[in-house]
Amino acid sequence: MNKKVLAVVLSSLVAGTAQAATIYKNDNGDNIKLYGGAEVGGTFVSDTDKTPFGTDTTYVDQSFATIGLKGQTGGFYGKFEVDAERQDWTRDNNLRLVIDKLMVGFNFNEHHALEFGRTDTAYDKVDSFGDLSNELSTGISEAGDQDNTIRYIGDFGKIKLSVSHSLEGWDGETTKGNQPVQYSYVTDSLYGAVTNGYIGYYGETFTVILAGETGDETKIYSAHAEAKFGDFTLGGLVFDQTKNFNGGTDTNTFAANIGGKYALNEKTNLIATFNYEDIEGAEDQNIFGVFGADYMYAKNIKLAAEVAAGDVMDNGESGALFFAKAFYWF
Repeated sequence: MNKKVLAVVLSSLVAGTAQAATIYKNDNGDNIKLYGGAEVGGTFVSDTDKTPFGTDTTYVDQSFATIGLKGQTGGFYGKFEVDAERQDWTRDNNLRLVIDKLMVGFNFNEHHALEFGRTDTAYDKVDSFGDLSNELSTGISEAGDQDNTIRYIGDFGKIKLSVSHSLEGWDGETTKGNQPVQYSYVTDSLYGAVTNGYIGYYGETFTVILAGETGDETKIYSAHAEAKFGDFTLGGLVFDQTKNFNGGTDTNTFAANIGGKYALNEKTNLIATFNYEDIEGAEDQNIFGVFGADYMYAKNIKLAAEVAAGDVMDNGESGALFFAKAFYWF
């Protein structure tokens, strides 16, 4: 879950497949662009005992905003991006500002590029590929943005690949529960030294991707695919994920989702996915469905809503979640 749709959209935007606001452009192609967006909304939980706030409310606000600058001079480019995000799922979950990206890169040619700094790991670009829902389906928890990351990007037409390695970050000690320990230094770089990547075939109607991650506290393998048949898209992913943030005991999850998306018209999609999770140590497998729709009010405004029903609560208990958000980007 928690796909952060806006991040996926902005990734395409700053790569040049959508229109950011150009604030400087030279005749030789050098430029500076401003981009950003906001997502406002969250999730309603059917059982108040399973919300971060206990019985006081059934709503979890998951609003998020980002703004950034991207510049290019010759083959060199750089990116600076700041996020406004929730600090913790507690009563004091005030928005905080986080420097999400601070990186430089170089395009060797149209096929090869190299990036370094605080930036997305390679896996982060494709971890939700094949999941056609906007938020509530089962998802992969890879390292995401990391400090001191070097990433190679290769584009060979229909074959695309990327690999990254993150050096030991500021928050390298991870010995509390099943999650990394967070310190006063605000960063997403919690996984320390980690290597991940993917390779994929991107066809006109069919795409398949293989991806993975390895590190001291994490190991993931996954496969993703999407196929288009006119107005209908079929997609899915399957992954095996092992986390070890509690001083020696692995937590393994094998999960999959498969779903369909039907373009009702040029602005509206209907979405349904079937999800399966087998968490090591749990009594039963978690099985649940997600049903929803999204509406493109404009090319930069998206409205999305969906319901998850089945084993979606804490420890796989039965219940329901309702998600609704508005996304705006430029």
